[in-house]
Amino acid sequence: MHMTAVELAELRRSFDACDDDGDGWITGAEFAKVLQALDSDLSVDECLLAFEATDEDGDGRISFKEFCDWWSQ
Repeated sequence: MHMTAVELAELRRSFDACDDDGDGWITGAEFAKVLQALDSDLSVDECLLAFEATDEDGDGRISFKEFCDWWSQ
């Protein structure tokens, strides 16, 4: 999916809002908080599965690129 500069900047702001500690990565706990804000019926296990699927390289954290890939699905 190709995004305009405005869309990319908006997505970056969303990513930064999820990154509570500002380290440039989204942890499992940070991602779960976002998912549960979007859908309060999600269980912890469902959030964990979504995190694992989004963490494409398996390093235990979500990069901005991985976040973009997840968002565009």
